[in-house]
Amino acid sequence: MPGNRNAKGEQNKVGENMARPTKNGLEYFPLDVDIDQDEKLIVVIAKFGMRGFGVIVRLMMAIYKNGYYYHWTEKEQYIFSMKVAEPVEFVNDVVQECLKWGFFHQEMLDTYGILTSKGFQKRFELITNRRKESAIKPEYNLIKIDNADNNSINDDNNPINESDNATKESKVKESKVKKKNNIYADVISYLNEKAGKKFSFKSEANKKLINGRISEGRKLEDFLHVIDVKCEHWLNDPKMNEYLRPSTLFSQKNFENYVNEKSKKAAQVKSDIRDKEIEFQRWVQEGNNPDEFNWRN
Repeated sequence: MPGNRNAKGEQNKVGENMARPTKNGLEYFPLDVDIDQDEKLIVVIAKFGMRGFGVIVRLMMAIYKNGYYYHWTEKEQYIFSMKVAEPVEFVNDVVQECLKWGFFHQEMLDTYGILTSKGFQKRFELITNRRKESAIKPEYNLIKIDNADNNSINDDNNPINESDNATKESKVKESKVKKKNNIYADVISYLNEKAGKKFSFKSEANKKLINGRISEGRKLEDFLHVIDVKCEHWLNDPKMNEYLRPSTLFSQKNFENYVNEKSKKAAQVKSDIRDKEIEFQRWVQEGNNPDEFNWRN
């Protein structure tokens, strides 16, 4: 009889392992400090204020919790409205304005009844680049994905290869390295986007530079600040543009100086952006066309 009990226990164990659901969503997602200045959201926030901004953030949470999209049928609309304690009419007004300005993809909603966008999908792919099961459904895919780049989960350059028989210790180690791998992708992708470059976050040389600055206590925001500042200085300078590269920006001798330089754009925004936002809100409330508002003067 004891033998039967052991066999039963093994069967239960196997059943539990087989029943464990595959995780599709994210545990966290990055939120830019100047998201309220995004050209796809600035009108929405101006029209609906902080209530609207709260709805947008909660929608982003719902999308990333699910992966890269969120079903938006009548049922989901009412459930979501109940969760955020806002009238469903108000929530739908915010969503419609987001669709109008391209924060969500209109065709995806019309065809499949989902809220998504190229940006959500790019970020999802970036964060989950080590998941074999994280591919976006072909019918939902708004980005062109190079499978060769995204499927090389266990290549020789990847520092996360551990034994397949993962112990608790190896899982903790893998989790730490996974976080580190995310910073490589975040930093290099941001540089590519801002400077129009095509550097690889898998490059060992780029990883070494980033690791060097991390060992000095630098964080993701420090790298992004350096990229922002030097793009302001060099992006439109033909002679200096070529130096918008990891070997220059993240070298030990340069980084310390660059990270302490102030962004002209940040200083300008601090001085007048609130006045401009108030002026813009009045402009919209008076029934004027948001596209015709003069942000410069």
